Amino acid sequence: MVAEEREITIEVVCTRLPGSQWGDRGPVHLGIQKGEELMDTSPADLKRVVFRPDFRARRGSDGSAELSGPYAHGPRAERFIYLIWAVMDGDAAVAALGRIKIPLGHITWQHVEKAAARGKPLKVTVALTNAQGKPVFATVKADAAKWQL
Repeated sequence: MVAEEREITIEVVCTRLPGSQWGDRGPVHLGIQKGEELMDTSPADLKRVVFRPDFRARRGSDGSAELSGPYAHGPRAERFIYLIWAVMDGDAAVAALGRIKIPLGHITWQHVEKAAARGKPLKVTVALTNAQGKPVFATVKADAAKWQL
């Protein structure tokens, strides 16, 4: 039996960016990791940055959605998206300053089917500065990511 499969997009809306000058580091940009490459960089002083990575989703035997594709990172049961802070020189990243991990493990097959039926992406909004106005690094906690599933 062939597992059900769908193509979906996840719209990642990044808000509260920290600015493009971090002390003596800059210009800082935000990009998304596709495979091993940094893609779609935008200055970190914009009001918002939006990424729209595409994924293949298969129905897991437990009702989960097994996401795959070049934007899916980590083990199958713990997939995530990487966003990267980088210093840019024109179109080239000259220094990676850190990454942000957006977990995807809570996405169910029902979420995938609903998005596919509507022809709309799943959407997550993340603020990329903390309460002290410092850039966010590491894993985005569940309460800091606002999902529209």
